[in-house]
Amino acid sequence: MKKIKYIIFFAVILLTDNIAFAQKCDCSTAFKWMKTAFEENDAGFRYILDQKGYAAYETHNKLFENKVGEITEPDSCVSAIRQWAKFFRVGHFGFIVNQVHIKKNKDSENKSVGPSKNKINNIHLDSEPYVQEYDSTTVYLRIATFESQYKKTIDSVIHANSELIYTRKNLIIDIRDNGGGDDASFDEILPIVYTNPIRDVSVARLSTPHNNKIWEDYMSQNSVSASDKAVYAGYLKKLNANLGRFVMLHDSVRTFRYQKVTQFPQNVAIMINGNNGSTAEQFLLAARQSKKVKLFGTTTMGELDISNMYYITSPDGKYTLWYCTSKSLRIPENSIDNKGISPDFYLDKSIPKNQWLPYVAGIMRYW
Repeated sequence: MKKIKYIIFFAVILLTDNIAFAQKCDCSTAFKWMKTAFEENDAGFRYILDQKGYAAYETHNKLFENKVGEITEPDSCVSAIRQWAKFFRVGHFGFIVNQVHIKKNKDSENKSVGPSKNKINNIHLDSEPYVQEYDSTTVYLRIATFESQYKKTIDSVIHANSELIYTRKNLIIDIRDNGGGDDASFDEILPIVYTNPIRDVSVARLSTPHNNKIWEDYMSQNSVSASDKAVYAGYLKKLNANLGRFVMLHDSVRTFRYQKVTQFPQNVAIMINGNNGSTAEQFLLAARQSKKVKLFGTTTMGELDISNMYYITSPDGKYTLWYCTSKSLRIPENSIDNKGISPDFYLDKSIPKNQWLPYVAGIMRYW
């Protein structure tokens, strides 16, 4: 069985968990450095500038230059710079003060070992994936995140419940509030929903001296195999030979096939909402190509076209900027950023969120 394997790395920066200790900051200096680094390295900078125009960008900059000039508090500076970035996209951008205190997640010490029947009807936000029988014809699979540290758990949960999954007519996959992670985390889900070859439109990488260091980072990891290191070294050589250009590291479109189409599940509903972005949207682009799959919920976040996040630290070490190094070949004809992915079945506000699951299960009984 040939699996889809993406080398793409997605990240979500949650700046709301950071509280800066520094009492004062020079926000104007931070803004100036960030702006230059972003312009030189971000793969989406020129694309949006071509769409909105240089004059609009200059007006936007002057507004924020005046704003940051009056800011001396680190948290206010971070907030202002995040607002500045919305000129380009809604996500896949991060800016932090490095001297921070990460709030302790009080819930992390109180995770349930397994879901109860009450929990399945009142969807929780724990990160641990799980599978549970919903009724005699329907299985429920909850995937709260595709972050790389959960890949093994996702795979294990699917394997442990394969008999249940592959013997029921209907499967509901709930990825609500899944903000993304690592594409490899959904490798074991796609064979379940597969019916026909899956086409994946590739990305082009913006080659800059700093962007290309990401491959050096990959090669330095002990968990990376010698064969993968050789592949990454080839990428690095190609990128360094084309500085300032967008470089293709794969074919423009790749087609992936699995060995068989399983008899069950016959129908797959994927529940989505406005908090789905990045890798979660990449999963949806692949999964919805199946004849078995329908999407239920609300339109997703829309943060996928400009992706593959990387970071750069300011010369004084005070700040870190997270930005994107790649641009999808889908755009502009089939862009996702700032638009999102629409559901096949829109679940309006008259349906309470805690009733989405029984509502979807009810619809599937007609299929």
